[in-house]
Formats: sequence, C-alpha cells, structure tokens
Amino acid sequence: YDIVVLYHLLSPLPMKTQYKRQIESSANEIEVQVEKQRDLTMINMAGTFTLLSCLITMFHMTAHLRKMNQPFVQRKIIAILWMSPVYALTSFLSLTLPSGEPYLGIVKDFYESYVIYQFLSYLIAVLGRGDRNAVVMKLLRHADHLKPPYKCLNCLFHPPPQESDEALANAVLLECQVLAMQFVFFRPATAILSFILEAGGSSGGGDDGDDNQWAYFYSPQFFVMMVQNISVFLAFGGLLKFYHAVRDDLAWCQPFAKFLTIKGVVFMTFWQGLVINVIFHANENNSDNESDDDATMSDSTSSTFTSASSIQNILICMEMLFFSVAHWCVFPAEEWEDGYKARVMSSPGFGFQDFASDVNLIIDSGKRSMQARREEKLRKSDDFATVDDSDGATQATAPSYLSTSVANGDEDKFDVNESFV
Repeated sequence: YDIVVLYHLLSPLPMKTQYKRQIESSANEIEVQVEKQRDLTMINMAGTFTLLSCLITMFHMTAHLRKMNQPFVQRKIIAILWMSPVYALTSFLSLTLPSGEPYLGIVKDFYESYVIYQFLSYLIAVLGRGDRNAVVMKLLRHADHLKPPYKCLNCLFHPPPQESDEALANAVLLECQVLAMQFVFFRPATAILSFILEAGGSSGGGDDGDDNQWAYFYSPQFFVMMVQNISVFLAFGGLLKFYHAVRDDLAWCQPFAKFLTIKGVVFMTFWQGLVINVIFHANENNSDNESDDDATMSDSTSSTFTSASSIQNILICMEMLFFSVAHWCVFPAEEWEDGYKARVMSSPGFGFQDFASDVNLIIDSGKRSMQARREEKLRKSDDFATVDDSDGATQATAPSYLSTSVANGDEDKFDVNESFV
C-alpha cells in the first residue's frame, strides 16, 4: 500500500488528477447507493402505514355493512370513512409514481371537500332521520339564538328569512349547506389551477438576488393557497354554525369528536402542506450560493424525497393510520343499534385519583380511631368521677347519723368512755 501511495505521489500531475477523479467518482457512487437505500426505506415505511390504515378502515366499514340498521345515516358514515384510505393511497402512489402526483392530488382534494359536505349531511340525517322538515322544526326551537344568514345569499332563500322564524330556520339550514357545498367546487378547481401553474413553470421562485426567497409570497401559487384557505374557512364556518345551533339535540352521538377527526385530516394536512411549502421555498435558494462543484455533487446525489410534496406525502401516509383508528372510535357501528347507550371512556392516567382515594381512606380511618380513643378516655374519666362522688356521699352520711343519735340521747348505743374501755 505504501508503495502504491508513493508511486501516485511521485507520478506526473495528469495521473494524480485521474486518481483523484476516480476517488470522487467512487464516493459519488456510494452516496447514490445510500440515497437509493434511504428512499427504499421511506417507501417501505409509507407503504406499511398505508396498508395498515386501509385494513383498519375496511374492517370498520364491513362492521357498518353488517349492522346497517339506519341506512340513511350509515351511508354517509361509510362515505366519510373512505377519507383515510383515499388520502393514504394517493399519497403513497404519488411517492412511487411521481409523474402522476398532480392527478392524484386533484382526486385527493376533491374527496377532501366532498367529505366536508358529507359530514354536514350526516348531522342533518341524524337530526331529522332523513326528513329535512324535521330539521327545520328543531332549528325553529332555537330561533332566538340563530344568527341571520349572509345578505349576499338572500337570493337563494324563499321565503325570505325576515318573514318568520320558520323561514329564518330554513334559511340558516340552507346557508350552512351552501357554505359547505362551495368547498366541494372550489377545492378541485384550485387544485387544477395549481397544476396548470406548475406545468406552466410558475413556481414562485425568481432570480432577484436576496429578494427571491420571498417570491413565493407574491406568486400565483400563494394566492391560490389563500383562496383555498378562505374556502376552507367558510366551509367550517357553516359546519360550526349548524353544530352550535343544534348541539344539545346531537349531544347523544358526540358530534364534536367526529368533527375533530375530519377537521384534523383536512385542516391539519392543509396547514401542514402550507408550512412545508413556505419553509421549503424560503430555504430553497441557499444552495445557489454554493460552488459549482458542490452543486454538481448535490444534484448527482440528491434524494427524490427532498421536495416539499414528497415530505408532505410521507407524513400523510403515516398520519392516516392514526386517523383511521380515531374514526373507528368515534364512528362505532353499534351506535345505530336499538337501545344503544353511549359508552363513557375513562381518560388514561397514572391512577392518581385512586391513590388519593386510598390516602383519604387511611387518614379518615386514623381520625375515627383517634376520636374513638378520645371518647373512650372521656367515658372512663366520667366513670371514675361517678365512683368518687358515690364514695364521698357515703362518708358524708356517717357523721350525720352519729350526731342524730347523740341528739336523741341514745346513750346506750353511743358511749364514748365505755367504748374506749
């Protein structure tokens, strides 16, 4: 080995340069293999989470199909349960088939918005048992607390909400449906628009030096994201307005927990994607300041999972497993059987309440024991006082007897001198 090293050190410069290039080429090949192995590991992990999520959801849906006691409600539950598999499968296929990611994203966005409206339909079906007029009548009972609908929607209401309380209840119900339904149309439209912008090369970047890291905030993609944000806000505003109006009537089926599982999927993934995009585009141009050699090496060894969309897809595959378990807990099939009673789930803890209860039991037992001993001591002292009083009374009666005898002149019974002799 030393001879080989000495030979290369003493060799001409062209041979040294060739030897250096061979070493760099070998290092690059090793890094490429490491990146490929890491990518394969990420795909396997995402696939495992996706498979588990799909299996749990399918088993859950078969439970509803076996116990289809109220089809008009459970049909909507099954439509909601498809949410986790659709999210997980589209994200996983986007990782394995990057060329199809834009089309799969449109499918995912459409089903996301569709589930929001299906959840509102689920609440209406639960409240009215399939009868819309029954829902209006229940809203009518809360007419004093109903907030009037947006004036821009007055053209949709007949009769006008100012005409009567029943018209107001009907208008509020229709408003909630419109606010949720607009998301079904806007979300796919904005997804298609984003796809067109990306295909046209409008990525939000720029070559303006230090200002290009903020270019995303005034790019078309950012404004499309803001439109999506406004649409999501309106959709969830309609859901919350309906829920607050009839939450007492729906308390038995715990609608807020169900709402959180859906809001978590839609809202969390939306803001998660927005934060990842902002961070990615803000730090994207740091590599532009590196040397050409480092940039070339980085490009040759970069992982396919270093983009914002890939990171988002991996996280969604992992998160859908937990949401499928959450759906299993909040949408039980037994809920729609006759005579169902909601189960109260105890919160997990360390048993501190039981420990405190045992401590209180021991302390109370000690207090009762001390009280009993104190009462026993008082009782004994009272007995001793009674005995002393009776002895004193006996001694006090003797002199009076003697004095009486002497006073009566009974000398035979009491003669001191005779008694002394």
